[in-house]
Amino acid sequence: MNNKQFEKMAFRVKLKRWLITILIVIVTVPVVLWIGYKFTQSLAGHQTQLLNNKMETIQEIAAPNIQISDQALDDTSVWGGKVVSHQYKEIDGYRIPWSTAVGQYNWSFNWIPNTSLIDTTQTAAYTRLTQQKIPLFYNNNVAKPNIKKAFELPAVAKMKGYVAEVAVTFKHPLTYQQIQARLPHNLRASWYWIGVSGKADPTIEQNHFLGIQSGLPEGKLTKLDYQYFQKSLKKVSDTTLDSYNNFSLSNYAHKYAKQHPTLKQAKFAGVILTGKSESFKAMRNRSWITESSVGATIKRVPYIKPTY
Repeated sequence: MNNKQFEKMAFRVKLKRWLITILIVIVTVPVVLWIGYKFTQSLAGHQTQLLNNKMETIQEIAAPNIQISDQALDDTSVWGGKVVSHQYKEIDGYRIPWSTAVGQYNWSFNWIPNTSLIDTTQTAAYTRLTQQKIPLFYNNNVAKPNIKKAFELPAVAKMKGYVAEVAVTFKHPLTYQQIQARLPHNLRASWYWIGVSGKADPTIEQNHFLGIQSGLPEGKLTKLDYQYFQKSLKKVSDTTLDSYNNFSLSNYAHKYAKQHPTLKQAKFAGVILTGKSESFKAMRNRSWITESSVGATIKRVPYIKPTY
């Protein structure tokens, strides 16, 4: 075999190796990319589920008289995306727009941005997106809260032709049965607040009051409602609820669930009442109410009849 023949044979061997290598690359790279894509999407899917659960828990225990229309993925990409929940309030058959809740996720973690979507003054708080007034609760152990104490029941009672929600803070915590015995038939306790401990100031909690929504038209709670609520309190984590001035909402949720295992034993520090504005006349000058803060209100119209 002369040199030319050897060089040709060596070239054919090299060419064959190159072709095999190229073929391997052509086959392997898409497979690796596909596996990598599936793996990262699996990670993102896991974070999406965790974020969904977190937002649902907040809706269940820290959304005072706030309902949701949906909860869906938005602005998704290979790297992550958002979970968006459109919210509203229902007051005696009238729906009022509320701020949209948004969570974000990527391959490795998820979070709900602490963007402080609330505007405050010395006397009131408002949602930043819709500028609806937020009904506030107060801690009777705090003499000078961040937002001045409100006594707005008389003003609501003078309004004619409206439906309204009012957060009332009790002088002392009351049981469910005690609350029902004190309320007039034409007002509904739409949401029950479980309060705070020590000298925590609820007015700085960014509307993350802890409580349970009534799912019945009469504003009632069932044993099953409370059992589900208690389970949600127990499973809440520090990454779901924030702390404010060293007061941990998650720690308080766990403590409350342990101390109040049944609806009969539960005590509430306040409620959000809803109904026609004229119906609030019956709530004036009640000795068991300390503060009252108006939330959303809307003018009644002929084509929407109040529910109660």
